[in-house]
Amino acid sequence: MARSPEAEARYKAYQKKYHAERNARARYSYERLEKAHRVVVNGKDLSAELMQRRAPGITGETPWDKDLTVHPYKWRRQGMPKDLTRYVSNAFGDAAPYESFTDPRMLFDCTLFDNMTDEEIAYFNDEKHWVIERPDTDITLKNELEGEPGVYGYLVHVNRGRKEVNNPPVGRPRYKRKDGKELVWDDPRLDAPWWQECGDYLYVYLNEKEARDAFKQQKMRLNDLNQEVRLYRLTKPISISEARAWLNCDHPLREEKHGAITLDAFGTGQYGRPGALRLPQQPAPDEDEQDRIAEEEYWNSLTPEEQQKTLDDLEYYQALEEKRRQINKERCDAMEPMYTERFNIDTYMASELAKVEAEVEADPNDEEAAEWAQTLRDAIPKMTLDDKLKYLGENMYWEDPDGCEELLRTLNIITPYETQLRLAYVLDPSQWMIEHAVNIHKAKLKNGTETKKLNFRRKGGQYHLNEEQEEYVRNIQVNDFAYEGEHRSNELLQMVYDNEWYPCLEADQHEEINGFSWDTINMDDYRAGRLLTFGDALPDGAIAPPHDRIEYLADLVKRAKLTCRPSGSALKPIRTWAPWKSSGLTGNSPSSSRRRTGVSSLIIGKNGRTVSRAPCGTVSSPKHLAVMTMRSTWNGATSGASQTGKRGLTRCPTTGSR
Repeated sequence: MARSPEAEARYKAYQKKYHAERNARARYSYERLEKAHRVVVNGKDLSAELMQRRAPGITGETPWDKDLTVHPYKWRRQGMPKDLTRYVSNAFGDAAPYESFTDPRMLFDCTLFDNMTDEEIAYFNDEKHWVIERPDTDITLKNELEGEPGVYGYLVHVNRGRKEVNNPPVGRPRYKRKDGKELVWDDPRLDAPWWQECGDYLYVYLNEKEARDAFKQQKMRLNDLNQEVRLYRLTKPISISEARAWLNCDHPLREEKHGAITLDAFGTGQYGRPGALRLPQQPAPDEDEQDRIAEEEYWNSLTPEEQQKTLDDLEYYQALEEKRRQINKERCDAMEPMYTERFNIDTYMASELAKVEAEVEADPNDEEAAEWAQTLRDAIPKMTLDDKLKYLGENMYWEDPDGCEELLRTLNIITPYETQLRLAYVLDPSQWMIEHAVNIHKAKLKNGTETKKLNFRRKGGQYHLNEEQEEYVRNIQVNDFAYEGEHRSNELLQMVYDNEWYPCLEADQHEEINGFSWDTINMDDYRAGRLLTFGDALPDGAIAPPHDRIEYLADLVKRAKLTCRPSGSALKPIRTWAPWKSSGLTGNSPSSSRRRTGVSSLIIGKNGRTVSRAPCGTVSSPKHLAVMTMRSTWNGATSGASQTGKRGLTRCPTTGSR
């Protein structure tokens, strides 16, 4: 009787399913498994002989002993030793070199599956038995090996690269019984594609010989291009999970970071580079990424109370920094006139051109001046800010070093020239400086600029100077230090004229940098756009003074930024400096108003002497203040205003003038 098309389709589907299940059951028959793992040499069944020697009397018909307290892989047939291994490498020796042996009696087959109860099936199918867990996740090598001081172990790492595997999925092994019940085992990842990581194959050894043997074995198992195996000796304690996390970035362990010394390495090479080590496919974690990981680990190690305290502190400092950013915005707005009126680089360039044009007008026959004036007319409109600052650095300071030093002092800064000159007098000459002076002395004797020999002598590898020699060396030291200070002061002058850089304290600055900090700075001056808060960018030797400089106060009076009232020996305060704590940012700090308690609080009499102190920073008239300017000192050292005589020790490298 002919079937309808629908019935024919159902019949074919049933037959296909029936034969698929039948073939699947046949795949797990003992006879099929025994045949698949049989080793025969010259007609001799070596595997059958080995099975009889290992467990005589046990066959494929022997029932299984199903222990529900151990992993299913440890189930054995009745009578088989519990410690017997399923797999033996190079099992037959010279009879069959390199042939391995798998005992078919220990493989899951129909005699096991078809005789399992519902409880045993549920236990067997439980996925927790088959999830692959790394046994080395919590291993930390923290003890030195016996007989090998400074060594904590050995690692063999096989890097097969990061790639997607099991695509298309091969699926977990399955066996469907005739009663419809199904058994499933092996790694759950087999049911879907998954990613193999670079650090997946990592092996730990506590003996160098075993590690080297394993290294040789792994070399032979590399099966693709751009793979490698490395052998490490560990000289620092290390967590295996930490090592694996780093190796997953596709870069080898490092000696300075992990204490891992590479003893041997072997690579399969890349296209065109046979035998080369593996080429990493991604960059190593940068410092930011490592910091992020470290911060996350630290946060997780805190208790809930510590975490809450940290969050409270974070909220406080975020609010503090926001207030500071608002103050910096006020400061930047207040600094606009500074770059348009007082330190305008364009005004300086125009004055330079006007100076040259005046020379041409005074002497029309001066061709050199006329040519230079035309050069400036053509060049100035095309100059960038960097070009203008470079021109200023090559001319302004060297044409009038004393005037520029005086200008810098009015900005309430200890200039690099002052610092270097002070150091030149208080520091004893080093042996290097003495040797430098000796070389200069010898050169001058040779060219005739000096005639008197000072007879420098070494004793025990050291110079020992008499009074005349020490004076000579000291002069050389002063000359060198002053030269260095002039160049750094010149750098500072260029920074002052740089109208693209508004110097402000960083909102997250919590320490003092070159004398400036949020806790001690005078907030009135800071908000008004004064003070050179360039931070670490300040040239060496540029330092905020511990108290306001007289030159700075005199300049404020001169520019009507500070009001003075002429008087005799006693004055009433006319300006009150708002202390730092009034801003509400730091609370009661003992140093909050320190900046206005020294020179700025002097009461100056008509004769220019200090006659009393005022608690609020009162000053006298500009005339009397100017008198004190000439007497200002820094920690007992004469200021740059009174050091003009010392400047004769150096020459300007641009003009050659003293």
